[in-house]
Amino acid sequence: MQSIGDYLYNYGIQIKHALPSFSKTSDRMMRRVLVQKAGIYAICISILALCVLLPLWNYLALKNWAFKLRHHMRHDVLRKIRWLHNSRILHNQTFRICVFWLTISCVCSLAGTKGDLIQITKRLGRVAVALMPPLLFLTLRPSPLPHTLYLSLLPIHKWISRIVVLLSFLHTVLYASYFWKHHAFLAKVSKPANMWGVLAMLLFVLIAATSVSQIRRYNFQVFYCAHYLATWLTVVLIHYHARPSIPYYTVMNCSLLIGQIAYRAFHTRRAVICVNEVSPNLMLIDFPAPELSNRPLMPSAHIRMTSYHKKSPLRRILQQFVPLQHPYTIASLPNDNNVKLIVRPGKFQLRNNSPYLVTGPFEPKLDFLSKSKSMKLGERNFSFQNQSPALLASPLHYNTDIRRALIITGGSAISFGLPLLRVLNFNGVTVRLKWVTRDYRDLELLKYFKNNFEGLEIYITGGETDEQDLRIDYVDFDDPASDDQDFHSGAESASYQPNQDSFPSGDYGTFKSVDASESAGMLNQGRSNQEDEIDFTQLFSARSTKSKNSGKTTFSPTMFQKENAFRKPSILVPPPDQSDAFQERNEGSTKTLRIPAGVKVFFGRPNLTNHDYQWCLEKECIGPSDRNDCCQPDVPKAHVDDLCRVWVIAAGPSQLVENTKRWANDGGLHFHEESFTL
Repeated sequence: MQSIGDYLYNYGIQIKHALPSFSKTSDRMMRRVLVQKAGIYAICISILALCVLLPLWNYLALKNWAFKLRHHMRHDVLRKIRWLHNSRILHNQTFRICVFWLTISCVCSLAGTKGDLIQITKRLGRVAVALMPPLLFLTLRPSPLPHTLYLSLLPIHKWISRIVVLLSFLHTVLYASYFWKHHAFLAKVSKPANMWGVLAMLLFVLIAATSVSQIRRYNFQVFYCAHYLATWLTVVLIHYHARPSIPYYTVMNCSLLIGQIAYRAFHTRRAVICVNEVSPNLMLIDFPAPELSNRPLMPSAHIRMTSYHKKSPLRRILQQFVPLQHPYTIASLPNDNNVKLIVRPGKFQLRNNSPYLVTGPFEPKLDFLSKSKSMKLGERNFSFQNQSPALLASPLHYNTDIRRALIITGGSAISFGLPLLRVLNFNGVTVRLKWVTRDYRDLELLKYFKNNFEGLEIYITGGETDEQDLRIDYVDFDDPASDDQDFHSGAESASYQPNQDSFPSGDYGTFKSVDASESAGMLNQGRSNQEDEIDFTQLFSARSTKSKNSGKTTFSPTMFQKENAFRKPSILVPPPDQSDAFQERNEGSTKTLRIPAGVKVFFGRPNLTNHDYQWCLEKECIGPSDRNDCCQPDVPKAHVDDLCRVWVIAAGPSQLVENTKRWANDGGLHFHEESFTL
């Protein structure tokens, strides 16, 4: 009888023979054909995934039947499986992208090799080369893919590039070990074709090293220049290194890179900007709209800006080849005469009355808005949309089939939310825009945008400070007389609305009590975040619904009393650390803030709670109430057809966007994101 030791030994021998080895060889011509086919399969699968399946997925996600299925899976099935719902894998986009592209790479590199390690080594290099055209395709701005936002492709670009570096590294290491084993390392490496491959590998390592988030955020200029120049060099070096030759891959790579240069040159214009300091944290950039290459069609479009070197034509030419540009979102409306940008001061110096090169605009991909004359986003027109000829002829008229939109923005990302707020309000959509900012002086920004601010809520996250009073004066910018009123007389009618979180259908009302989570959020004033990456989201869960409806929730005493529910004159305490030189320069304006009527101001960090979800379902309380009793357990759930017309939109730091996305996905709602991070 065979002993256990002998059995394990024999089993280990079988595993060893099954592993790939350099001793297992195949016919040279057959190996060459299989290596070429591996590259063809890799690029064809990549093109199918990126150019067909991804846009098709985004398109089907807008269909009612697909939304119903996704809502059922996320809201009714996955949420009930606690361990799966709480796992990082389910909500981790990075994990899904990495697994998908690693699977494609491994299958194309290993399938049918029969353990021939030389063939596997060659395939690793060939698959890496085949993935480069799709990799460069993902960098195109704007993205040519329908229903696909350029920013949504960046995670895919990042992980494909890392897989390309990994495959190239394995290709180099395996070949080096093979040469070393046969005592031909120096002779083989000294060949020109192999030297180009080694140099390309070193450039790949440089790209990977400078792509680390800490380096990228510390010095974006170093990251971008190294990234862009190394990409061009690797395309050329790999062309001379690869055997069999790769002329078609090289043509595709060069066409994509040259096409981007041509697009930038054609859509870049010179513009003289006007800089207005709003606060220490925000600047307003203004320049005439005709100085763009063309007017934007959609709200919240983007531009890219770089310095204009008047005395150096050579540097201007180099800027087209190494386009180190800074992206900004247009905060003004598409039909405005001037383009307005809301910018956070940084290393890129913006000087008043100075020329800059502006590329764009780049249209956003807003699946809930369309500018075409015929309604394409929905199967029918809805009664809440005014179809009068005068409004249909307005430049602010857009086709939309949504009823409600909840927009969350942080810091300078308010530039994305303001034009959307105006356009959606104009087209009959009920909107709430929550703007999270650290500095109360950022509210001065609103005086540059005299639009309809119905639905705007501002959350100031700074902490307590000295006994310095802040008076908020609500004014009606649509009334010319209000601009001439004295601050003292205006302050008597000014108000500060504490936490009034109930909104009747189509308008804003008052709500006198807050739940425990919201109260905690409002009282949390002692912390600040240097990057506005505010984890404000209380994740939607069945448990929170149950506790809200159980009647057992106790509310801690707050500063918000019943008599404060309606507007009256208020003296407010501003956040800390805001008595610097900027304040001394603008002492009069910082003590009294004039903001548009209809804007609601809170101190503290907001929470997304079940109450916000009930607002999305149009089940919020109507009118004032002393109790938080708008969420009744016997109220039937909103029909999924109604949820099809509710969108949650987030723009700003990555943490803010990710938390909002998790909350929207848990609730089975449509979600759109714009991440303002490097």
